[in-house]
Amino acid sequence: MTNDKHADPPASDGQRSQTRLAVAAMLVPLFFAIGFATCIIGTYHQPHPNNITIGVVGPQLQTQPLRAGIEQAGGSAFKVSSVATVAEATRNVRERVLVAAFVPSANPQQPATGIVATASGRLVATATEGFLRAVAAKQGTQLVVQDVRPLPSGDEIGLGVFLFLIILTIAGYLAATVLQTATPELPPSRRYPLLLGNAVLVPTIVYLIAGLGFGTYTGSAGTILAFLGVGALYAFVVGLVTRLFQVWLGPPALFVSLAIFVFLNIPSLGATYTPNLLPAFWRFLNHFWLGAETVNAERSILYFDGDRVGANLLRLLAWAAVIVALLLLPIARKLMHQRQLPVGAAAEAERGLLTSP
Repeated sequence: MTNDKHADPPASDGQRSQTRLAVAAMLVPLFFAIGFATCIIGTYHQPHPNNITIGVVGPQLQTQPLRAGIEQAGGSAFKVSSVATVAEATRNVRERVLVAAFVPSANPQQPATGIVATASGRLVATATEGFLRAVAAKQGTQLVVQDVRPLPSGDEIGLGVFLFLIILTIAGYLAATVLQTATPELPPSRRYPLLLGNAVLVPTIVYLIAGLGFGTYTGSAGTILAFLGVGALYAFVVGLVTRLFQVWLGPPALFVSLAIFVFLNIPSLGATYTPNLLPAFWRFLNHFWLGAETVNAERSILYFDGDRVGANLLRLLAWAAVIVALLLLPIARKLMHQRQLPVGAAAEAERGLLTSP
């Protein structure tokens, strides 16, 4: 008589194996929690103002004492220069040569003027406005703020571009991950068109909901098409980078992709915290990182009539070209073939069992 209380040894071995796999899988959320807390909360918990450019309007000799006082009060957080006229100061702020400008008042009964552009970064504009109010108060006057590049009414807190990039990042990463999980043997001739189709559909859907529905993204037809085109390019590059890691690294690609697209990408975006407010390391990444280039391009398209978008777009295309080149290397093709062999062999064995008598 058999003892039903004792588990079948092969079944017990299978359960132990599954348990080990489950415990190993729990490393993913732990890795995510550690990385998120260290990189993202560590970056965003407190702004780090650095070299915020302010122009003081007026004759250079006449405003020198005021500029010296502002520099002493602001320290390394602010970089103060002289601007000859209000028109020049307005143009410089509108074109992002300056973060803000201060027009002092000769009469304490008349308010001074602060010129800002919230579309270039609401938080840095708010921080600079607060500092200029303190400067005006020290002079015994009030401050009137002139916003020469305001955010649209549907995005008054300035999260539109940031959230757009987060959605595109997740969608681009998920598309490549789901394809690899569900269809590991899918040939490149079908895999990459699907990634491209996802990259085009996702920003379009986001615009239909958030742009037409909520008024977060506004502009002419040409502006919106350019905005969506850059978004599609970014989402496609994210998918290509994820696929590159899958080919070169196999399963560890999950951790590397999280590190690249979440822990390094999000803190360096410069979308909510513009580069002037980022710590030094993230400010360095902002000069060339994939997400930061896209944020700068999208902000230029939406709010600044495409000013400076060319350089950002060229760097984004350079990212795409490098990733495509790496995917086309003979070693990448060899690795892809080797990783597909076990899957193909298992599928062939399964088909043989099903067809055997």
